[in-house]
Amino acid sequence: MNYLDNAATTFPKPECVYTVSDSFYRSSGANAERGQSPLARQAAKMIADTRQKLATWLSAPTPEQVIFTPSATIALNYAILGTSLKYGDVVYVTPFEHNSVLRPVEHLRQTLSIIVREIPVQPGTYAVQFDRLKAQFRAEPPEMVIITQASNVCGFMPPVEEIVQLARKVNPDVTIIVDGAQVAGLYPLDLNDGLVDYYIFSGHKSLYGSYGASGFVLCTEKRPQPIIFGGTGTQSESLEMPNSLPSAYEAGSQNVWAIAGLSAALDWLKEQGREKIVKHCQSLTEMLVESLQKIPGVRMYLPSASQRISIVSFNLSGIAPQMLENALGTQAIAVRAGLHCAPWAHRWLGTLESGGTVRVSAGFFNTEEDIKALTKFLAGLK
Repeated sequence: MNYLDNAATTFPKPECVYTVSDSFYRSSGANAERGQSPLARQAAKMIADTRQKLATWLSAPTPEQVIFTPSATIALNYAILGTSLKYGDVVYVTPFEHNSVLRPVEHLRQTLSIIVREIPVQPGTYAVQFDRLKAQFRAEPPEMVIITQASNVCGFMPPVEEIVQLARKVNPDVTIIVDGAQVAGLYPLDLNDGLVDYYIFSGHKSLYGSYGASGFVLCTEKRPQPIIFGGTGTQSESLEMPNSLPSAYEAGSQNVWAIAGLSAALDWLKEQGREKIVKHCQSLTEMLVESLQKIPGVRMYLPSASQRISIVSFNLSGIAPQMLENALGTQAIAVRAGLHCAPWAHRWLGTLESGGTVRVSAGFFNTEEDIKALTKFLAGLK
């Protein structure tokens, strides 16, 4: 399989992820923090070590402020629903947010009557309209701002720091959530300067780990209210969730298999280095863009090279995105067509009514031959 859907999940994983995950679960897969048996202690130590590695890779304030959740979606729900918003509060989002943001926000709009506003971005140029945004912030001060670090549809990286600085000038106590699911660790963001309150990461995407080990970083003194309750293996005499970190947000048994895989992935990432991984993926993306530009009927939805990650969305005239995905599938080429769980992004791009786009996303294990196979097939269709 020629796999070019790394925005959904990076695949394949580094070989060490498979080896360590399997080995740890076979030999040490006890329930961490549940008892003092040697296996339980070993599982707890592995989780603590992984938390330390992740804190270092993401530049988190402390390891205890790195919270594991089963998915980035659950992490976003913690950050959004756990913040004490009230009737009439204003929440700003970019046009590029995933449904993991839009649906919790819509829930609050329906239940709390919060006001949802879109950060203005100029179609075509991808330029944030800061004069308009400044006026909006003054007229309707933000209580929460949610920004994707990189769009899963078109790869656009909004200017996070500039948007946040403008929001904090109007309301210093505004809650800032950055969804780093697509790029966590590969495109570092300062998590120690008070700019961001909650930073979301996905273990199975840019971290090259397994499904089941994602989470969020508590970057400031702000703490969301728990939204999931249950056993933590500590303070079992109390019917309330512990206040201590990370237990306050990690109810239920930990996914030791996935966290062991993430631990191995973090070792691999450190060995490879950010620059090597990013440079390789960017090189393949530029090759793809150059090749697509030569194919008649292709329309790309593309920010400038300095504004994007290794994601390219496009359409081919006369062929619906889903049909093109299926046709590529017959050639053992995996891409993703449709709305990519981000309908506002497609509305902004003008592709919502036509069924979205075809998305190609390169990963570290892709090669130039993968790109050539894709573009050769597309050229043959025209």
